[in-house]
Amino acid sequence: MFTLKHINPLYYAIFFLGLWLLLNFIVSRLTGWAQMAVHYRNAGGFPEKVWRFQTIRTRWGMGYKGCTNVGVDSRGLHFSFGFLFRFGHPPLFVPWGDITIIEKQISKLKVLELRFRKTEDLPVRIFAELGDRLAQAAGSNWPSIKNG
Repeated sequence: MFTLKHINPLYYAIFFLGLWLLLNFIVSRLTGWAQMAVHYRNAGGFPEKVWRFQTIRTRWGMGYKGCTNVGVDSRGLHFSFGFLFRFGHPPLFVPWGDITIIEKQISKLKVLELRFRKTEDLPVRIFAELGDRLAQAAGSNWPSIKNG
């Protein structure tokens, strides 16, 4: 009789690694990250001013809770993920000139919706507290905020 006890543990590891990579790939397509990477893939380095383990929301209410790194420099915004979530999620760089910011109220939370010129249909929402820290670090480069 065949039981799972007779399967080599290496096969389990390969199966779960493959499943993890597949899920990361699918999530990157559903959230729009892969589409944003076509236009905004970061080929350079990451800035010194970085807020790690941040939460962002994308289209269809999907998002990344506590696993996004958000950076800012004089050229624009940077987004990346830690090693475990990197597959299918290349780092992004969005120049300031491509960013529009709309302040919104969702439930009782104030959020900032970032829209990027080349991917207008893919919002990236951040909590206002993170937006305040990014704005302070960006200084005069931070785009003006519209009410929505």
